[in-house]
Amino acid sequence: MEFFYPDIAKKIDWLADYETLDKELQAITTEAIIGKRFVDKLFKVKTLQGQEEVILIHVEIQGKKEDEFSLRLFQYYYRLFEKRGHSILTLAILTDGNNNWHPKSYQKQVLGLPILSFNFQTNKLLDYQASKKELEETINPFGIVVLVQLAAIETKGNPQGRYEMKARITRLLLKKGYKKDYILNLFKVIDWGLVLPPDLKIQYNNDIEQLKEEKGMSYVLSAVREEVEKNHQSWLQQGRQEGRQEGEHRKALLIARNLLKKNVPLSVIKSATGLSEQELALKDA
Repeated sequence: MEFFYPDIAKKIDWLADYETLDKELQAITTEAIIGKRFVDKLFKVKTLQGQEEVILIHVEIQGKKEDEFSLRLFQYYYRLFEKRGHSILTLAILTDGNNNWHPKSYQKQVLGLPILSFNFQTNKLLDYQASKKELEETINPFGIVVLVQLAAIETKGNPQGRYEMKARITRLLLKKGYKKDYILNLFKVIDWGLVLPPDLKIQYNNDIEQLKEEKGMSYVLSAVREEVEKNHQSWLQQGRQEGRQEGEHRKALLIARNLLKKNVPLSVIKSATGLSEQELALKDA
C-alpha cells in the first residue's frame, strides 16, 4: 500500500488492528475465478480519524488487456456493498504491457443518458519505466517486484537480455541488506518472473556460485541455489506432464483417423477417444 498508493496509506492508522476479509470475498467471486489470473485481497482498516473503511486490492497478473475488467470490478463492488451495506474503496494494480490501457471506471448509459458511474483507482507497473533509478534505490521490496515485471515485458523474446537483467536484479537484491526470509521471497519473484532457457539457466546458476564468494553470503545464496533447482525441477515436471498430455492427444487423433476411415459412427469414436466433435470434424476434413 505504501509503495503503490502512498497518499491513501497516509490516511490509514497502521498501528490499529486490521481485519482480513478474504473468505467474504471468496464467497462472491467463486464463479468468476476459474481460468483467471488475478489476486484479490479485502481488508477492513481504521483511518487516522478512527473510522472503519473496507478496501479491495485487486492485482491483475494475466499480463494483457481484458475488456470485461471494469465490469468485473463493478460486480465485486455491488456484491460486497449488497452484503455489507458499506462503501468500498477499490484499488487495482495492472501488470500488462499495453501503454494505451488505463481503465479507471465502469459507466453505463441508456438512450444517451448516464445511469451509472463506478470509479476505481489503478496503478500500472508499466508507468514505472521512467522511474527505474528510484526503483533500484528504494528500500521498499516492491521496488524489486516492479523491476522484475518491467524486465519481463522488456526482454520478451530476448533470452540473453533477460539473463542480463535477471543477474543485475539479483545483485541489486543482495545489496539491499534485507533479512534472509525477505531475500528468499523476493528471489522467488525474480526466478519465476524471469524464466531462462536451460543454457542461460546454467550460466545464471554459476553467477550465484560466484556471488557466494563476492558477497560472503554463502548461507543465503545456498538457499537461493536450492530454490533455483527446486523451480527447475518443477518446470521439468510440468513440461513432462504437458508432453505426456500432448502425446496422448496425438494418439487419440491417430486412433480417430483410423476409425473414421472404417466409417465407425462419430458417437462411438467420441466415446472411445474422448475427442470433441470439433476435433473429429477437423480430422475428417
